[in-house]
Amino acid sequence: MRILLCDDHRLLLEALTAALSDRGHEVVAMTTTPEEACSAALRHDPDLCVLEVIFLNGSGLDAIAKITSSTRCKVLMLSAHTEPVLITAALTAGAAGFVTKDQSIDDLLRAIDRLSAGEVALDRELLKAAIRASKGPRRAELDPLRFLTSREREALRWIADGQSTKEIAHSMHVAYSTARSHVQSALTKLGVRSRLQAAALVARAGLAERLAEQSSITGKFRNSSN
Repeated sequence: MRILLCDDHRLLLEALTAALSDRGHEVVAMTTTPEEACSAALRHDPDLCVLEVIFLNGSGLDAIAKITSSTRCKVLMLSAHTEPVLITAALTAGAAGFVTKDQSIDDLLRAIDRLSAGEVALDRELLKAAIRASKGPRRAELDPLRFLTSREREALRWIADGQSTKEIAHSMHVAYSTARSHVQSALTKLGVRSRLQAAALVARAGLAERLAEQSSITGKFRNSSN
C-alpha cells in the first residue's frame, strides 16, 4: 500500500517509515503539518494517509475532509488523544479509522489491513465510548433512521458496535452476502461512505439506545414467529 504520513514529530515519522517499509508498504511522503499532508495527497495520490489529530499549531481534523473529498485516499487517524468527542469528530469528518499512539506497530499494521479489506479500523471500546459520550438531538423531522428497514436498523446497530460484516452476519443469523447487502443499503440511505461514518452519525444523533431497543423488539418478533 502507498502511504502518506503526517505528524509533527520527525523521529516518529522516520520510525514509522522504516517499520512500514520493512513490511512491504511504500511511504510516498513524510509531512509535518496538515497543510503539507493535503498538498502531498494531491501530488502523490496515496492509498492511505496516516494523520495525527492534534498539532502544536493546529488540528488534523480539517485536513480529513479535504483529503477524502479531493482524492481516493483514506485517512487513518493516529493520536495519543482518545477523548470520545475527538474520535467522533474525526469519524464525522470522514476518517476511516483511529489508532492510538500507545498501540504497537503490529496494531497499526492490522488497522491498515482492515482498511484495505473495507473493515472497521477502530478499537471497539473507543467506538463505544464515543457513542456513549454523544447526546445529540432526536427531533423527528431530522430522524436519520426514518427510511431504514428493520433489518437495516439492526445492521446499523451492529455497525455502531464496531462489528465487521462477518460478525454482523453472525449476530443477525444471516448469510455474509445478506449482511453485506443490509450494511450497504443502510449506508446508502444514510448518505455516508463508510461504516465508521455511520457509527459517527449514530453517536452524534444519540441513536444507540433506540437501535438497541428496536433490534430487541425485532428479535422477539422473529422468535415468536418461529
